[in-house]
Amino acid sequence: MHTDLSGKIALVTGGSQGIGRVIALALAAEKCKVYVNCAHSREKAQKVVDEILASGGDAEVCICDVADEKAVNAMFAELGKVDILINNARLDPWKRTEEMSEGQWWDKVMEVNLKGCFLCSMAFFNQAKERMYGRIVNISSARAFRPAEMNMIAYGVSKLGMHGITRAFADNGAKYGITANTVCPGMTATENMNKRLSKEKYARECAAVPLGRPGTSEEVADAVLFAVKNGYVTGESIHVNGGMYYAP
Repeated sequence: MHTDLSGKIALVTGGSQGIGRVIALALAAEKCKVYVNCAHSREKAQKVVDEILASGGDAEVCICDVADEKAVNAMFAELGKVDILINNARLDPWKRTEEMSEGQWWDKVMEVNLKGCFLCSMAFFNQAKERMYGRIVNISSARAFRPAEMNMIAYGVSKLGMHGITRAFADNGAKYGITANTVCPGMTATENMNKRLSKEKYARECAAVPLGRPGTSEEVADAVLFAVKNGYVTGESIHVNGGMYYAP
C-alpha cells in the first residue's frame, strides 16, 4: 500500500549535500517535516533547510555525529517522534589524509558508515515500535557488490555491512509495523563529482555503466520514496545503478 506521508517526521543523516540533500528535498515535497542532519557542516545543512522552507516545506537543522552513541541517543530523545529514518551519513572515501594508517582509516570508515547506521537504527527502532509504524532506508552502494580497488576496501565492506543491518531490522521490526530496506546507488552525479573525476576518468566510469551515464540524485531519491511509501516491501535491496550490478 502506498501511503500519504503528510505530517510524517523524517530524519536524513548526512543530509547537508549530495544525495542526502535531494532525499531531504523529496521528503519535504511529500509534506514530511524533515530534520537535516550533519556532524559539522551547519552552514550547508542550513542552506538545505532554507531551500525547503522557501518552497513551503518544514525543516530544521539537526547537528549530531552519528558515530557517537551518547550523541545519537540524545538526538532521538530531543527530537521525540521520528517516523522515517534515512541512514545516508558516510565518510567520504576521497577524504582520507596521507598520514592515516590502514587501520586508522578502517576504524574511521566503520564508525561513521556502519556504526552510525546501527546506532541510529537502534535508537529509532526503540521509539518507533511503540507507535507500530516506522520506515528505515539505508543508503548503501553498488560498491557493496563489486570487488574493491585497494583504496576502497573499507568503504565497500562498510556498505555491504549495511545490508545485514537492513535484514535484522526488517525481521525484528515486522511485528511492529517497521520496515527496513536498502537503496544501492551506482555512479551518481553530485556537486562533488567534477572535483573528483577528470574528463578521462569520467568517460571510463560512464563506459562501465550499461546505460552509459551517471544516475541523478533525484533518481536515487525516487527509490527512497518507494521504500518509504510501500509498506509491504521490507528487507530488500533496491539497485539504482544503470545496470552496473544485475541482481539475480
